[in-house]
Amino acid sequence: MRWFRVVAAVELVSLLVLLVNLATVHLPAITSLGGPTHGCAYLVVVVATLRNPAATPATKVMAWLPGIGGLLVARCLATAWRRSRSA
Repeated sequence: MRWFRVVAAVELVSLLVLLVNLATVHLPAITSLGGPTHGCAYLVVVVATLRNPAATPATKVMAWLPGIGGLLVARCLATAWRRSRSA
């Protein structure tokens, strides 16, 4: 689960870097590094969520939200895991 949170954080931070770059100086080097980083992290979050048997349909839909979706999914899965452990 820890790796999922790291990937979700990378997704969010890379999106923020891309948006700040777009709104300010628009350096091509930042775009060429941040774009693939964000895209790869986004795909890892979506695919990992879709393949997770504990993910509900609502959680799977949340995974498609760019940036914040990964963190929301991590929170939902952690809550589901804690509930299953206490039952």
